[in-house]
Amino acid sequence: MVAEVRPVRVYLLVFQGDSSRMVPLRQDGDVVLGRDVTADVVLPDASVSRRHACLTLIDGLATIHDLQSQNGTRINGERIATTRPLVSGDVLTIGSVVVSFQTSSRRPPPREFLSLTVLQEHASAELERAARFQRPLAMIAINLGLAGQVDRVAIARALEPRLRVLDSIAWAGSDQMLMVQPETDANGARVAADALLSLLKPIAPAACAGIASWPDDGSDADTLIGSARSAALVADPGGVADADRSPSTRTIGELVVVVADPAMSRVYGLIERLAKTDLTVLVYGETGTGKELASTALHRWSARAEGPLVSLNCAAITESIVERELFGHEKGAFTGALTTRPGLLEAANQGTVFLDEIGELSQSVQAKLLRVIETRRLTRLGDVKERDVDIRIVAATNRDLEAAVEAGTFRRDLYFRLCGATLWLPPLRDRRRELPLLAQRFLLAACTNLERAPLSLSSAALHALSSYDWPGNVRELKNVIDYIAATMSEDVIQAEDVLARLRPSKGSDRPVDKPGVADATALPPADGTERKFRPLEEEIRDLEKRRIEEALAAFGGNQTRAAEAIAMPLRTFVNKMRQYNLSTRLARR
Repeated sequence: MVAEVRPVRVYLLVFQGDSSRMVPLRQDGDVVLGRDVTADVVLPDASVSRRHACLTLIDGLATIHDLQSQNGTRINGERIATTRPLVSGDVLTIGSVVVSFQTSSRRPPPREFLSLTVLQEHASAELERAARFQRPLAMIAINLGLAGQVDRVAIARALEPRLRVLDSIAWAGSDQMLMVQPETDANGARVAADALLSLLKPIAPAACAGIASWPDDGSDADTLIGSARSAALVADPGGVADADRSPSTRTIGELVVVVADPAMSRVYGLIERLAKTDLTVLVYGETGTGKELASTALHRWSARAEGPLVSLNCAAITESIVERELFGHEKGAFTGALTTRPGLLEAANQGTVFLDEIGELSQSVQAKLLRVIETRRLTRLGDVKERDVDIRIVAATNRDLEAAVEAGTFRRDLYFRLCGATLWLPPLRDRRRELPLLAQRFLLAACTNLERAPLSLSSAALHALSSYDWPGNVRELKNVIDYIAATMSEDVIQAEDVLARLRPSKGSDRPVDKPGVADATALPPADGTERKFRPLEEEIRDLEKRRIEEALAAFGGNQTRAAEAIAMPLRTFVNKMRQYNLSTRLARR
């Protein structure tokens, strides 16, 4: 299916006490963070000043400055004294409250001078070139390890002998530098990083570096920057670490979960703390983001781990059946009740109950569930006797329950009972660092289950996976990888194998032509002479460009309709137009 076209989204993920919450931000204007109720984002904590810090957003791009707060504002652990730009994934410390800045996509700012934002723009342009011509690209993060004032002039002079004309370098804080290295793979980046550290040794003997390469460690600028930074954090003084060393894993029962995104690391840290309590937890997130996995972690890491974990999808069964499933029934309670049967709530005694899609429960069932939460007692259908139950409730939804409360479809008292703590799980499209790691892990598991030799993902295939919006999130990614592993006859997965699974039109059963299939150059020569071949990647690029031009011309330059016509996500379509130097003006001619 074609991914839903999504607007640019900017939001904060606030970690406070035993909860996390998502605060959406507008695209433009100032956003004040503080303890005062008049602040745009209220952070009710004694360590936070009344008006603590201010975010300034222009078309989704953000900067932050401190409002002379008592305890200061920090970005990634560094206290700021002036206005600073923000990158998606930056961790802000407002007093003692931790806030993660997130943006689903961004437009590169106009080029003005060498700064972090200019480096991001340059990296984005180089990534397009790398994807188009299948050329390597690497990102290097260097932590100087210097305390106090840094002599930037001396640092620049020291590095100058090792910098190429095509490299770009920028400061990303008082003690960190980032470098984009086109035409450099992971091995080349390691050699370059070692050389840079040697040049820096007389000035910064404790300097270390982290490297990330396209597309294994990310297919967009922010993800590559985050991967390189994370790698630098685990590097030894004077050493270089690869991005693949930085992801952590969490064991949940028999499952091993990869966590590479900073926001997800904090989410799982919060889950670990909540597991030690008996609070009810409400988990928010889109379908496929891992809400059931979060509930499993809350159970497995808790004192109830030896007890049962019972799950119910409230949207999958009818109202009459969900009531029987939850509360159980006595023999003869209704037609067909031939025996007495305990419900799921009883079965979960001394354990955990996970209620998925809780927003789908009817008002009558909501009322009964509220009583169970308040009294820890329940009554089976057809019975008058109350039974004690010792359970913990974890609920999940992809709906806005606050809006449902205001609309009168969800009980306000039940909502507040469920919100003992809240968790918000970011969608996969905002966790780009994890995407290649998850894809490769799913691929290895699929090959093992199929008892076939391991498959590998080409750079073009990884880029295709990373360019997709994944409306079904991690679940959709796993399904796509499982399908490819089951149907592939070759040893290396190419971009067309991925695109064939992602591109089918919404509401259409018509298979999508694979790149190159309809190209006339695929036909053998009629006169029997020896066939002359062009590189396959070049033919695919030419066909892709031609199809985009034809679609634009057919729909008068309307990008949305043209993208739908060739079953390409709109964001990918616009990126391809930029890549091939196309414009709607030319398409209308």
